[in-house]
Amino acid sequence: MNPSDWGLRPLVLDDVDAVHAVYSDPETWRHFPEGVFVERERSVALAERAERDWRESGLGEWAVTVRGDVVGTGGVSPRGGWWNLGFRLAPSVWGHGLGTWVASVALGAAQRTQPDWPVVARSMETNPASGRVSEQAGLERVHVEPWADGPARIIHADRPLDRRLLAEIVALG
Repeated sequence: MNPSDWGLRPLVLDDVDAVHAVYSDPETWRHFPEGVFVERERSVALAERAERDWRESGLGEWAVTVRGDVVGTGGVSPRGGWWNLGFRLAPSVWGHGLGTWVASVALGAAQRTQPDWPVVARSMETNPASGRVSEQAGLERVHVEPWADGPARIIHADRPLDRRLLAEIVALG
């Protein structure tokens, strides 16, 4: 897969069918099976939130493309004083550096758009590739939260997090 074929553009409602194809694929959620989007309305809500974030914050999730085709989403979303970095890509594009590229571009955009806000990525210990992408993009592991009912949650950030914010992020699960 050639990086010159990769693209990003703001996620919009017109992308819902392509996004739902990725988010409803159980293989996409191999590390978190209960996350599969069964209802199309969840994909609609994702796109609507992205449109609102772009309108209100000047930054939000992107549609990630390869040769013009949407293969997932990625970027940052505002979360009340911090940026949530995330990405979800079709398994067919895993392992080529696309996730790291998306995360790196998103980190830079967030730091330029609202430099006072920390950039935070959350992952699960059962998905070490996600944590590696966060680290390759420039984030550092700042916390590991053991969970009695499942795998530990790992938090990466571009700076140390104060206790209040860390507690807020941990409470998200």
